[in-house]
Amino acid sequence: MDEQSRKIALRMISYGVYIITSKVGQEISAATVTWVSQASFDPPIISVCLKRGSHPYKVVKDRGEFLLHILSENQKDLAASFFKPSKINNGEINGEKYELQDDLPLITAGIANIYCHVLEIIEIGDHPLFLAEVK
Repeated sequence: MDEQSRKIALRMISYGVYIITSKVGQEISAATVTWVSQASFDPPIISVCLKRGSHPYKVVKDRGEFLLHILSENQKDLAASFFKPSKINNGEINGEKYELQDDLPLITAGIANIYCHVLEIIEIGDHPLFLAEVK
């Protein structure tokens, strides 16, 4: 398969849109992610891919925990708010209200969130795979 055909085929894989948040010390990270999947029922495990060297990658790797925020299909603007680097100001991240839950930033506008503990990081490719147990 030629490279262009491979790109087209890979872009046909369906993805959801989520926000991942984490915090280590006073450093907060929040980002839109799309490469998320359930990996196990028992124990409940999800997989998330984060761009190597990015701020979310560093903070989640250092903390070993994160919140995955589930968004509705009507929250595209909310997801778009987190395509840019995290800016914290007056109880908001990128203009969106948050509160700390278990010392992790919870975006209050999300419809649901999942608290996760990182079990393993598979450091292959440009977006390493984080396997995390749902707590």
